Amino acid sequence: MKPIYRKPERPGKPQGRYDAPPDAALEFPTLTLNETFQFDGQLARRLFRREVNPKEAFTVKDSAGNFFRASLKEIGPNGGTAVPYERMPVSPEPTIELVLACAVLGRQRMIFVTQKATELGATSIVPLLTEKSVPPRDLEHEKAHAWPGQIIRAAKQCRRSSLPELLAPTTFDAFLASPAAQADLALCLDDIAGAAPPVVEAPKKILLLVGPEGGFSDAERKKLEGKVHPWILGGRILRAETAVMVGLSAVQLKWGDFKS
Repeated sequence: MKPIYRKPERPGKPQGRYDAPPDAALEFPTLTLNETFQFDGQLARRLFRREVNPKEAFTVKDSAGNFFRASLKEIGPNGGTAVPYERMPVSPEPTIELVLACAVLGRQRMIFVTQKATELGATSIVPLLTEKSVPPRDLEHEKAHAWPGQIIRAAKQCRRSSLPELLAPTTFDAFLASPAAQADLALCLDDIAGAAPPVVEAPKKILLLVGPEGGFSDAERKKLEGKVHPWILGGRILRAETAVMVGLSAVQLKWGDFKS
């Protein structure tokens, strides 16, 4: 049978839209190694979004929660077929809800941040507009329109099946007042005042705040008092993008899927 394939449409560069909705892990009820399964148009649309082409692999789970790598054989607007060829010994999905709120960094470093946050298991990424961050007028210069695509490519690279949510760039005050800021444990990487995080045995949702170069302003720190716990990781001053990777890794080691 000749494979059917329709390349997903690629819209033109969006103006002023830099967000992307989340998408849960791909799922098919019953999967058996080396046996072809046929999927419907809804799953096909989700694979189109992930830019999965015929002969490429993707991660899918069955109704029992087992994850498989599957090879895409054919795909079209109404569905397609794939073959699971490997059962994954460990789930690639995060075990905690992890929100990264990072001040928008200059020199297009948010491309790096969106990539690594996806690989390190963030479930939501919030670009923050703070006093010392990149201002809204410069978002297009920072290639903010490319952030959603970076998430898709990073998810493919790390074999993750879900896609994290990318919120639109938001002001510091608006974020603190939003549901995204509500968490069982809220942490802020702060090189001025901080300590070990409080003892929280099994938080289901963790918020990690990372400021811009130069950190949050005194006024912003004041607004965080009583809401977020400052957290110092070692005695070295890290670049903001390095702090993102270190902070996410530390959270996963202490509470998430890196924990032994």
